[in-house]
Amino acid sequence: MSTLPSTNPYEDPESARLYDAENSGREDVEFYRRLARELRDAAAGGAGAPFTVLDIGCGTVVLGVDLAADGHCVIGVDPAEAMLQIARTRPGGERVTWILGSADAAPEGEADLAVMTGHAAQQIVPADAWRTLLRDAHRALRPGGMLAFESRDPRRRAWERWTPESTRGTFPHPDGGEFTSWVELLEVDESGADGVVETHRGVTEREGSARRGAEETLIFRPLDVLRADLESAGFAVEQVCGDWSGGPITDATAELILLGRRP
Repeated sequence: MSTLPSTNPYEDPESARLYDAENSGREDVEFYRRLARELRDAAAGGAGAPFTVLDIGCGTVVLGVDLAADGHCVIGVDPAEAMLQIARTRPGGERVTWILGSADAAPEGEADLAVMTGHAAQQIVPADAWRTLLRDAHRALRPGGMLAFESRDPRRRAWERWTPESTRGTFPHPDGGEFTSWVELLEVDESGADGVVETHRGVTEREGSARRGAEETLIFRPLDVLRADLESAGFAVEQVCGDWSGGPITDATAELILLGRRP
């Protein structure tokens, strides 16, 4: 078994190619599609009115293509060119407007809905960068527009289950055959005021050769921090859900799903 060097997983073309296989069938896609339809139908002019969705950190844009197929105007922004390369060649990808960058690169005041999926919100760890992103999302929305995103509830301590044994899975490889992947937890810091910060690394194995990805750091912000940051950026927190069916937060909640409206 050999170990190969790698780079940031979101910039590395091979990691980008494997992303969809490892993250297929997510319930969040249907949640955000349903939300977009409901907001469009409730907007002035009814279901036929133009409705623009900004997908921040769109990645390979599974959601964005589905939103475009639903009849929405979709703008996808992502800082990783390797991910956008996959997105552009996806069937239906030509319906989406692609921007290399983050929310600060999005047009001002054009979006009716901005979303961050795939736990993209947890990838923005420094507090100042996170709060800047929220302000940029606010700027990109029309008055009355909504920002929606999810973050894992730190009370569930998901990082404690991110071991090779519990995360190992086998998936179809884009070139045929299969590959196996798992997660190695490297470090956890619970001392910060804004939440728990953990660092992990993904490993993929195919045909006896293992490839270790770049380290990735995530932050698990508690609900009170997420609420305060949204309000500080100018949003009114309109709804908080604890699961993808729209249920309330409970002791068993794994996700914190927040909907904030720009007044």
